[in-house]
Amino acid sequence: MRVAQNLTLHALASRIGYTPQHLSEVELAQASASKGFVAACDRERGAHGKLVGLYPAVAIERLHAREDRASRRRADARLDDDVKRRAFLGLGLAVVLLGPEAVARASADDWERIAHAWSYEITTAPDRSALLPGLLSDLKRLRATGGPQRTIAQLSSHVAMIAVSSGDVALARRWWRRAQVAANASGDTQLQANVMGLHAVEGVFGMHAPARVLALANTALAITDAPCIGRQRALSARVRALALQRRKRETRNALTALEEGFERLPRDITREKIGVNGWAEEMLLNVTSFASAFVGVDGGEAAREEALRLYSTALWRGPTQVKLHRAIDETDAHMALDALAPLSDAQRNDRLVRLVGLKALDACASRKVAGTAELREALA
Repeated sequence: MRVAQNLTLHALASRIGYTPQHLSEVELAQASASKGFVAACDRERGAHGKLVGLYPAVAIERLHAREDRASRRRADARLDDDVKRRAFLGLGLAVVLLGPEAVARASADDWERIAHAWSYEITTAPDRSALLPGLLSDLKRLRATGGPQRTIAQLSSHVAMIAVSSGDVALARRWWRRAQVAANASGDTQLQANVMGLHAVEGVFGMHAPARVLALANTALAITDAPCIGRQRALSARVRALALQRRKRETRNALTALEEGFERLPRDITREKIGVNGWAEEMLLNVTSFASAFVGVDGGEAAREEALRLYSTALWRGPTQVKLHRAIDETDAHMALDALAPLSDAQRNDRLVRLVGLKALDACASRKVAGTAELREALA
């Protein structure tokens, strides 16, 4: 409008009360226009509100630019925090939580707190193998200071879980043995059942044949009759092992026993949604989803919907497994690809996800459905 009316920058600037430099920068999109600036231009040029009517677009664009800058700052901060966090974890959580000088004086309660913190890390970490140096450091400190066998059992089982995720069978077996020895030395029967039950559950995912998983589960169930997380894990391992063997009636019966066991669990266990020390309702629904995918027990899709609603956003293995169960049920390669798409390479290669992904691939390949080649490539 300025050029069309043969006005120079200086002429218009003097009439609206702004500098020629600012006017030039606005025209060249090098500076943002204020509402007062736009209103002054509108009045002076006789635009009858047309320029003022465009101002909301300027405000929105400015807001988006501000949000983009803030997002980049947050991303940079998260990256920086993640680097620092990994460095701290490499030292061991005993140092992080207590400080380097206080570790030698750590009490049993201190170590219990450290073990609980590790249980959160082991369930949420995108790559469990990154936790291994810190875990081993804490185990070394535990042995050096004569720390409680209970914590040695818990942290040893975490090392075994890392080995399961990475597919290292020999390492996993070695650390399961160490965890069980420490649990036995603690004299706590519920802890003994927990270690054995956890071993059975993790064994489902490519470490043991179903018959071996059933043997481990039965051993865990024989240790104690008390309602506890160890028994619940053992019952869930039985459901999965029987489903993999395609024993539908026995799977259904085992699932009923699992549901009854869940009802008897103490509330502090069922309320714990994150960490190895809890067994929340979504875990029950995950097992139901698994059984439905492999032997067609009733209620699989309803269980999946509810599980995905209940899962914490901090968790990724469980939700991904449930989505892959659905892909197996539907024999849908694209559904499996969608479940894997948000994951990093480390997450896709985590054995607890990879095994279910391979089962989905088998189901799709047997029927030669569309997307099978892409799914095979995603799991290569």
